[in-house]
Amino acid sequence: MKRILKVKECNEFQTLRDRWNDSLNTSLDNNVFSTWEWLSIWWEHFGKGKQLIILSVEDKNEILAIAPLTCSKHKFLGFGNLKKISFAGSPESDYNTFILKEKKEKFSELIFDYLNVHVDWDYLELEDIPEKSATIDLLYTAPVKMQYKCWETEQNDMCPYISLPNSMNAFLAGLSSNMRRNLKRYSRKLGEKCRLELKNYDEIGSVKEAMKTFFRLHQMRWESEGGLGAFNSPKIRGFHIDIAKCFAEKEWLDLNFVTANDEPIAATYGFDYNQKAYVYLTGWDPTYSHYMIGNLAHMYSIQKSIQKGLKEYDLMRGDELYKRLWTKKARKNFEIRFVQKGFSSRIYKWLTKNTKIDFLFSKLGIPMLQDEKI
Repeated sequence: MKRILKVKECNEFQTLRDRWNDSLNTSLDNNVFSTWEWLSIWWEHFGKGKQLIILSVEDKNEILAIAPLTCSKHKFLGFGNLKKISFAGSPESDYNTFILKEKKEKFSELIFDYLNVHVDWDYLELEDIPEKSATIDLLYTAPVKMQYKCWETEQNDMCPYISLPNSMNAFLAGLSSNMRRNLKRYSRKLGEKCRLELKNYDEIGSVKEAMKTFFRLHQMRWESEGGLGAFNSPKIRGFHIDIAKCFAEKEWLDLNFVTANDEPIAATYGFDYNQKAYVYLTGWDPTYSHYMIGNLAHMYSIQKSIQKGLKEYDLMRGDELYKRLWTKKARKNFEIRFVQKGFSSRIYKWLTKNTKIDFLFSKLGIPMLQDEKI
């Protein structure tokens, strides 16, 4: 008989590690952002003020499905309260899914029945669900099956990716002639001025030292363009240092540096998991921008991924121009929202759908939602 169990305490979550990853390894949507390691470290850094809601569908002690969720309480426009359910890991995870052994509507029914009966919520916002996932199919059928009156889907990001061949020559042959020419020319020109090498993170120093070097290169690039960069927050840096340490032990960390005379000038930071390279973020010294140093870093990283026998180089969220130089392939991420009947949730839905009002609030620096402790 299938039953649903709720994990709401951190210590309960800790004990799930082996069973969680065993289930993930045989699931329909096995990605690095659904691993127990990623989500448990995320919870340690970002769980304060949130309620952990991990729902596990089990039959005879076998896990059939896991919904990793959190509930956060917000002050809405300074007066109303809004309780919002999201994926655990969001927004740091590029992909969010349920862990599913099979694609059965019964699993989503059990999950939503539990949420509706046992959890006090106003707004459910599930972001960055890959279009090819089993999760998206179940979430499409749930509203109709359960007669939800107010729900909607929306495309989030495009996620470009490269299918990797067996050799670098075969990969380069698939690029445009202009791209091949530029990579060759800038690699040669920079190589004439200095000794270029691709180094793994452990050739730079400890994992922590290597990550700090990566943060510096990433921030240098963004600050040269007047931006803040992804790592301007100590909390974000701390999270990724802990991820890097954990993933290095499991041989999932893919942190590479292009060095000029042993000085790091560019880096790619990502993860090797389940035959795929997940490219999370990059960074480079803007002094070398005129050598296409960011693209050279990707070229060396792709070469290393091919040598490892990986099948895909995933550039993940965001359809930036430089990604389109590498590939025309892309997948979509989607967001699904379920809205309860309350006044605050309906108004919040309307405001976030109205791009002009949303932009106005952003421009005036007025947050629609302010976090509160649960």
